[in-house]
Amino acid sequence: MPKPWLLLWAAGVAASFALPAVPSWTLLAAVWLCLLVSAWRFRAAAWLLLCLSGALYGIWRTQSALDKQWPLFQTAPAALTIEVADLQRRDDQRVRFTAKAVDGGGRQYRLQLADYQLRDWPAGSRWQVQARVRPPVGEANRVGVNREAWALSNGIGGVGTIGKERQALPGGSPPLLLRWREYISRRWQHTDTHGQDFSDGLALMRALGIGEQSALSGQAWQSFRPLGLNHLVSISGLHVGMVAVLAGWLAKCGLRVLPQVPATPRLWVLAAGLSAAVCYAGLAGFAVPTQRSVLMLLALAWAWWRGSGASAWRGWQQALAWVLLFDPTAVLGAGFWLSFGLVGALLWASAGRLNEHGLRVAVRAQWAVTAVSVVALGSLFASLPLLSPLVNAVAIPWFSWVLVPLALAASLLPLAPLQWLAAAAGEYTLRLVKLVAQAAPEYVVAAAPPLLLPLAVAAALTVLLPRGSGWRPWGWLVLAGFVFYRPSVPQPGRLNVTVWDAGQGLSVWMQTRNHNLLFDTGTETVAAAQILPNLNAAGVRRLDALVLSHHDADHDGGFTALVQAKKPREILAGQPQFYPQAELCREKQWQWDGVYFEWLRPSENKTAQDNDQSCVLRAVAGGQALLVTGDLGRRGERELVEQYGRGLLSQVLVLGHHGSDSSSSSAFLNVVSPQYAVASSGFANAYKHPAAAVQNRVKAHGATLLRTDLSGALVFELGAGEEVFQGRLKKAKFYWEKKPFE
Repeated sequence: MPKPWLLLWAAGVAASFALPAVPSWTLLAAVWLCLLVSAWRFRAAAWLLLCLSGALYGIWRTQSALDKQWPLFQTAPAALTIEVADLQRRDDQRVRFTAKAVDGGGRQYRLQLADYQLRDWPAGSRWQVQARVRPPVGEANRVGVNREAWALSNGIGGVGTIGKERQALPGGSPPLLLRWREYISRRWQHTDTHGQDFSDGLALMRALGIGEQSALSGQAWQSFRPLGLNHLVSISGLHVGMVAVLAGWLAKCGLRVLPQVPATPRLWVLAAGLSAAVCYAGLAGFAVPTQRSVLMLLALAWAWWRGSGASAWRGWQQALAWVLLFDPTAVLGAGFWLSFGLVGALLWASAGRLNEHGLRVAVRAQWAVTAVSVVALGSLFASLPLLSPLVNAVAIPWFSWVLVPLALAASLLPLAPLQWLAAAAGEYTLRLVKLVAQAAPEYVVAAAPPLLLPLAVAAALTVLLPRGSGWRPWGWLVLAGFVFYRPSVPQPGRLNVTVWDAGQGLSVWMQTRNHNLLFDTGTETVAAAQILPNLNAAGVRRLDALVLSHHDADHDGGFTALVQAKKPREILAGQPQFYPQAELCREKQWQWDGVYFEWLRPSENKTAQDNDQSCVLRAVAGGQALLVTGDLGRRGERELVEQYGRGLLSQVLVLGHHGSDSSSSSAFLNVVSPQYAVASSGFANAYKHPAAAVQNRVKAHGATLLRTDLSGALVFELGAGEEVFQGRLKKAKFYWEKKPFE
């Protein structure tokens, strides 16, 4: 092992992102100078100096990135001059793209914009537009995709929606590389498949060839999760490295047939491999993950060029330091930890075994990756795809040695038969993946207590030690505790309620001693990125009931994903005709573990709008009640009041329609008489939910308004005491996070 100077600096960079607040720069400078003076005599001071230097660098770069983000509460439409900076991503509802933007004051931003008019936005084109932009603040739950971390690690300063009017501006000329990528993308889209439906295969080729992952459907992404194959569709370390190895191998074969071999053949092999890696990264648009992959490959290639056995670890440390020097915010991405963690595990497991070859090396490598993946996937995604080791053993060589070369060859060579072959290979691969995914089991890993996670990392490394180590039984014991840990459940007669932060949507989880009910799923994206990971983190293996209040995408968009992952025993809906095996949430009462539930139905009116067909659920524990009404409007509320009267009394009311003025009438609030009124809405949403009128009515009725757009997920406990509100699910935040707001 080399001296850990680089590792200490990198540790400081990573640790800086865990700070809840940044101390004053004066104090930091004073501490740094003290350590500098002490470092001449004390090695420990030198180590601390390196860590602090890394932390200061990470804070400085992160603060600079935060300063380039859109102002926090400036959400009014703004006039922008934009230049499309990447390929547009199109689906049935919108077109999304990254743009360089300049506002009226001359301030520059890098924005991710969406156009619901489905217009064409060629790469490099310039436009004058009106757009509603907001800072990249997303959902705040216990786990799940952190939009603020994503924005920082990808250099995005804001997200927005473009208005109806736009004006083309002269001077738009994309860089040659971007123009080339757009040409390849359009050529893929117009590939002649001879009447066969190869849409998924064409999308996969665009993803593998030019990094256009957005071309893949949501259903395709859902099928990757239970098999652990997401990493194979992202152009990152694996594919860039494999392309480099393939190019190096071809160069080596070419040198063998030359009449005269160059004096430094290793240099030629390295040059060929690195050139291919850089070209592939360029074809993928030099996205941040590919830039990191090229840097890591350069460092490892340098270590290989040096040629000593110990240089593998030195190369790993150099790659880590280079990546963090180039972009400290890389530590906010799961890909960073997976890439360096798995490569580090391989080096750790192979230490002292450099003479092993063949099958034994492959088995040991797979064992090392599996052991570390248990902790990595369990902590990052709260789930272990049980078939992942077997599926990846086949899929990695198939993707790396067949599909990626096919995608590259068909992208660069405009030969119709080659494109048809690539599309067919991609199509049948995805069909097989979807088929296997339907039966692939996933093991839920609950969020571990703070102390258990670092212990699990140490345990994973311990079990990779050679046989004879006395610490391996301890490692197995800790890993078992990490995998099988389960959080506490409510006592009989109590009900735990979590109103998830589902953005501009709704999802409410109710848990008794032995039962789990999920009321609505949020959108398809939110369900995959937030609801499923958080149910896993809470230790929910299966749902006893899945409720879909009505047929709107912000309430039932995650239906397919939730049914596949959580296999609910019962599906109930306000409009059951839209869902297989669903039943109407007709008027009914039942009991789970001493907690009473009842469906409340306004007078049946099949001609009513979707919102007024919403399921209405009331839950009572220990004399305290919760009422959830979906998107029920004032008409439905009036019918509930007429039918149930004071039977609607509830301490907690989830406001109808996200706090829209079309719901939560004064008469309804007067009858329900809530202590807490919860608005489930997205930050700076275009609908301005919760409406000002609703806020005023809630205040006038003496209730406390709670908002997921400001506080994130909210937790309640009924039947445990006088106070039902337990606070935010996410109580702490890091200095670079804005949500939950104070």
